[in-house]
Amino acid sequence: MKDKNVCPNCGVILDEGVRECPLCHHKKEISGSGKDKELYPSDILHLSEKKSRIHAWELSAIIALSANLICLIVDIVIGKGINWSLYAIAAITCLWLFITSFTFLLKKPILLGLSLTLSTLGMLLIIDLLNSPITWFTGIGLPVTVTFWLLFGIFLVLYRKLRYKGFNILAFILIEISALCIVIDLFTDMHLSDSIFIDWSAITAATLVPLAGILLFVHYRMKRGKDLGSFFHV
Repeated sequence: MKDKNVCPNCGVILDEGVRECPLCHHKKEISGSGKDKELYPSDILHLSEKKSRIHAWELSAIIALSANLICLIVDIVIGKGINWSLYAIAAITCLWLFITSFTFLLKKPILLGLSLTLSTLGMLLIIDLLNSPITWFTGIGLPVTVTFWLLFGIFLVLYRKLRYKGFNILAFILIEISALCIVIDLFTDMHLSDSIFIDWSAITAATLVPLAGILLFVHYRMKRGKDLGSFFHV
């Protein structure tokens, strides 16, 4: 790489003295021998991945905007008003906010979790407001959403901390599903009947938690922390 010029935009090797890439027409400084900063293939790959994420995000914004406009126009033309399209617009916008969060906050887990939680809560609040007054958002939507993303954050922390990722991962997923079901059942009963009566979630937890215990036993006692890939010979 020391004797050659390389385009920092697309990675094409250029002849000595060439300052404009014939492929992408990049006109900035080209790395060369002794004069410019040396550019390695890994640097080019990193730049390409970053630009690809930005381009994908821009494309997602165009698709989301187009989808919202299509829903709005169809609702106006066929439904003679603006009704169901508002629900679709709220859901599509929330999905685009998810993509935005993962694009720009992937390496900032706290901000990522906060962004995902607020995006979900915003969508649910808008949907509930469309059937004003607010009915189920504060009683069901808010606590269930916060619990879901909290459990998801705990799972990510465990996933990064664990040295071996095998059946223990599946066990933790089952345990968190059980906890989420109990929360949904609890707040649904409180909202609908002002009483606490856990029924179907107890059956779900009674089924999943013992299975999770078996998976943990297999992982830590029988397979001694093997990864799932090595267990299934992948």
